[in-house]
Amino acid sequence: MEIILKKAPSAFDSKEFIASALHPEGLKTKPNQIISVEQAVGRRDQLTELQQKIVTAVISRMQSARDEKSVRTVYSMPFSDFLKIVSSNPDRMYAYLVSELEKISGKGIWLYEKNSQKLSRTHWFQAIEYTEKEITFQFTDKILQLLSTMATDDIECQLIRGIQYRGKHTSAVFDLIWSSQASGITEYSIPELMKQLSLENTRYSYGQLKLRVLEPSLQEIYDWDRSIFVRFGPTFSGRRVEGIWFEVITGEEAEKLRENEPEFKFAPPEYKPHLDK
Repeated sequence: MEIILKKAPSAFDSKEFIASALHPEGLKTKPNQIISVEQAVGRRDQLTELQQKIVTAVISRMQSARDEKSVRTVYSMPFSDFLKIVSSNPDRMYAYLVSELEKISGKGIWLYEKNSQKLSRTHWFQAIEYTEKEITFQFTDKILQLLSTMATDDIECQLIRGIQYRGKHTSAVFDLIWSSQASGITEYSIPELMKQLSLENTRYSYGQLKLRVLEPSLQEIYDWDRSIFVRFGPTFSGRRVEGIWFEVITGEEAEKLRENEPEFKFAPPEYKPHLDK
């Protein structure tokens, strides 16, 4: 009679389980999939471009409807606005809509809360409902709690921007130019700029930096947001580019400027505005 000895199961390693949830083995986690808010860290599922737009739009509704006296779980938008986001082929629009809404219903976040040492798996939405006039999204309790712990600016900059941008450097470029909105103009030396973009170990020339990093990132920012207007250009020392300046305008003024100048502007050296503008 053959006796088979079974190997005793090893003790469950909770740290390894948490690490696998936040950084799955064999899968590359993109920077914009990582969520970090106060004492919580998480990893969101990958979203298609349409799914990103849906989540971004609903969080934006929450941001604009914020009321300190009440906490809402349900946010609606006119169905006509939702169709503008979707912009699908009209021949198969209905099947496409149903399919994407089914898919996003299963998308969510792994979230680890450091204080309580609790690991959670939650979906973005508890329910999605439709009438002829509007579509309504109901956040799950855990997502609502996550969003509620953020300040308004954090929602905009940490989560919405992180979800929507796909470019490797777009979030960093956005953070860079966003700091210019108060004064309208900010100037960086090339070493400062490379450090801000985590490119200090590369050997990009100014032309490569402009072509491979700044222009693609600004284009993606422009594609997502019509309330931001950007001009940028070089600062010279003799014939050598020693820095880059950014002029940034936001809000209603930016929207008006975009109507006349829909593309971001690379300005010639003679255009450079005064920094005390």
